[in-house]
Amino acid sequence: MQKALRLAPFAGMLLLATYLRVMGLTWGLNSGYGHDLNFQPDEFVSLRGVLQLDLLAGRIKAPGAYFEGTFNYYLWAVPQAVLKLAANKHADLSDSVNTQGHADLLLICRWMSVLLDLCAIVVVFLAIREATRRFYPSVMGALCYAVLPMQVIYAHFMRTHILSNLLCALVIWLSFKLRKSQSWQLLVLVGLISGLGAATRYPVGIIVLIPCLYLLFDGGSDVRSCRLRFAERAKHFVASQVWLIGLGFGIGLFLGHPMLFLDPSSVTQAISNETLRYAAFHEFSGSQLLNLSVLWSYIAYLIPFAMYPLLWAVPYCAVLYLLFNRRLYNLSIPILIFSLLYLYLMGKGYLAPYFARITMLLFPGLCVLVGTAWNDLYLRLGRRQTMAIVLIGVFLFVVGPSVVFDLAYDRAMQQKDAREALREDLQGFIGESSAIIGIARLGSYFYTSMPAAEPLKSDRVSVQLQDPADKADFFVLGFPRQMNRSYVEATIRAVEAQGHFKFEKSYSVPLTIFGYEFRLVRFPPDMTYPFPTILLFRARTPT
Repeated sequence: MQKALRLAPFAGMLLLATYLRVMGLTWGLNSGYGHDLNFQPDEFVSLRGVLQLDLLAGRIKAPGAYFEGTFNYYLWAVPQAVLKLAANKHADLSDSVNTQGHADLLLICRWMSVLLDLCAIVVVFLAIREATRRFYPSVMGALCYAVLPMQVIYAHFMRTHILSNLLCALVIWLSFKLRKSQSWQLLVLVGLISGLGAATRYPVGIIVLIPCLYLLFDGGSDVRSCRLRFAERAKHFVASQVWLIGLGFGIGLFLGHPMLFLDPSSVTQAISNETLRYAAFHEFSGSQLLNLSVLWSYIAYLIPFAMYPLLWAVPYCAVLYLLFNRRLYNLSIPILIFSLLYLYLMGKGYLAPYFARITMLLFPGLCVLVGTAWNDLYLRLGRRQTMAIVLIGVFLFVVGPSVVFDLAYDRAMQQKDAREALREDLQGFIGESSAIIGIARLGSYFYTSMPAAEPLKSDRVSVQLQDPADKADFFVLGFPRQMNRSYVEATIRAVEAQGHFKFEKSYSVPLTIFGYEFRLVRFPPDMTYPFPTILLFRARTPT
């Protein structure tokens, strides 16, 4: 009976996590396949790569995936092969007009993201349990991960970040096991999973540092023999352990990304042409190496929004607590070093602190630290029931608003998308006549404005990129997030001042919390794909 009661919170957490990830899963499924059609622009990239694969025909080359890694694409290719068999072998899912085929594949791959993220929650729980030997602190840390808004949002999408986090969580869990047993099988396994991480997304390969750091720094709390014991561990690590981890890493990298070895020139070209376009090499020049202002943007802006609204305070407080707790350095320092190194390399290396998804690889480790700190704090307070209730109350007070936000976000995803509503109105306005639809030249046009207009192209209807000074029957201007009313009104006045267009209608899906509209104005753009603001203008005189 007591065991069943202990499992109830864990089961409830998984049910909540599942519900948050399944609601709204069908958003944007029927938008089609194309650079100017997919509502979530990165899902076009995912589809582009997987549609180049054909496991049934033995085709394993996917040039469209070489810019980031192919392991997740091979996993997605499995349901693609099943769909081909279920229909017929002549069905061409790569055909851009095969909308239903793309929708089916996209939905299955989104379900895969949900299942992988649920597995990551379980592994985070197991990692904390391995480190603390306590059940409830493990539930607390896993709950942070389960309701984390950025994880909930991205579990709805067909992207590689969810698998990356699962592999990172597995490496942390196995690294804790390495503290007890450094068998060659476990060393090779942790290296193999790290290699699969690198094959999923190249920067994820840095997770191989986690087991290495644990092997080097886990020497107990005997300060007197600290240097001697570290020297002994380092000698043993260099002599055998690092080679076994490296062997596993190479095997994992080959299994997940064989073309990196079989066709390195194509992979190198893809990395040069696509990946390195977003690299900020100047940040690593001599004068900028110690400039950490960019990292502050991640700490003060992107991570808090990814853990909106108050959840970010939990891992931040846990990190501070562990930094001043020497007894737990053998558990916390390796994860902290890994997190800081990853944030330094990716934060400074990426073009700008613009996307919250860059921070996602930090979340498994941060949630493990939450569980570790919670366990130690509870033990320090003497396991008093009153203090435990107070701590749980404070924890739920911080976590609760994130659950409310997740639910509101999911409900909004189930409404008709702004692009669908605009497309229907344009169809009604145009009818059987001819028309020119102008799309504003904004950076986000290809997933905000264009998906509403592109499907309407025909012999009678043309779609073109233009400025408001150019003539057209309709002019569509899209922003990647919800905008302040004052900014929208100023934009309308600026367009109308050109003399060609008159404002017709604004399109935006409201996100409501307890009946109040909540606008995602300052959120990173990769958290607002379902919530663009689109303005429709009509010509003052027919063209």
